[in-house]
Amino acid sequence: MVAIILVNWNGADDTIACLESLSRVEESHFVVIADNASTDDSVERIQIWLDQHSDNTNVRQYQLLPLDANYGFAVGNNKALAVAMQRNPDYCMLLNNDTEVEPDFLSRLLNFADGNPHCKVLSPCIRYYADKNRVWFCGGQLTYVSRKGLYTNAEVGSVPKEPFPVSYLSGCALFFHPSVLNECKELLYNGFFFGEEDYEFALRMKKQGVEMMCIPQSIVYHKVGASQKKTNDSRGLGRSYMYYHNRLICVRLHCSSFKFHLIRLLTCANCLRYFKAYTGSWQVSWKLIHQLVKDTTIKDGFGYADFKSLMFDGDYFFFDTVK
Repeated sequence: MVAIILVNWNGADDTIACLESLSRVEESHFVVIADNASTDDSVERIQIWLDQHSDNTNVRQYQLLPLDANYGFAVGNNKALAVAMQRNPDYCMLLNNDTEVEPDFLSRLLNFADGNPHCKVLSPCIRYYADKNRVWFCGGQLTYVSRKGLYTNAEVGSVPKEPFPVSYLSGCALFFHPSVLNECKELLYNGFFFGEEDYEFALRMKKQGVEMMCIPQSIVYHKVGASQKKTNDSRGLGRSYMYYHNRLICVRLHCSSFKFHLIRLLTCANCLRYFKAYTGSWQVSWKLIHQLVKDTTIKDGFGYADFKSLMFDGDYFFFDTVK
């Protein structure tokens, strides 16, 4: 049996569409839907859908888990995973709620996993929902300074037909054996409210020598950007800052001090021109770099308060980021 984990926050339309597609999946599975204290009617609508489809053998196995606060992506997934693990699944999978799947996507993953038990973590081929012949993510590789996706934005015809090794996977659709869970029986690092959890996971798997593969015959469609539309980050500066911030903390957690300082130097040099494009000011960009260095020296994560301040309230920085 496979446990599939979804996290919902004010996204009932996407979640229900995802559940509709999962209800047609061929392989036996169950789903735990963690609701991150939605402020709309998500919980009621999802529960109504579950009740209305309870005659479906698959849906009968689905469970809605309303949480008492918005815990973000990592903790939300970990809390749902803790509930799922009570049923001792053979495999587990994280799946974004803004995805839809092909009916055979799970059987493709299971067939490979059962025949290759040394490969503990797998990724499907994730395509754009709006352009189903184009790749959004099909596995990736860790580089010295970061990570890069393979076949990103490529036509699906250019993707290999057979499974191939990768060292980086997206948390959007991540299939894994329970043996890769940490000592707390969690998959993701709880220090990040949102962003770069999958990079930290990849660095951790590399340390442990865990083999990972992409299974291109398994297909998932992603409605890219659904979560960002719910924030006040119209320029994208907050999201960019948060991702670089979290990425550098990942490096600090898993690499030597020398490598961390070198990568931070290179990253800041790269960020300077990005920040200039967002703000229109070299002076503001230098201030952002200064804060990035300070934050990644003293912080071990980016929690809800930081996320809210950066992505909603707009008061994270002590200076004006508009030229």
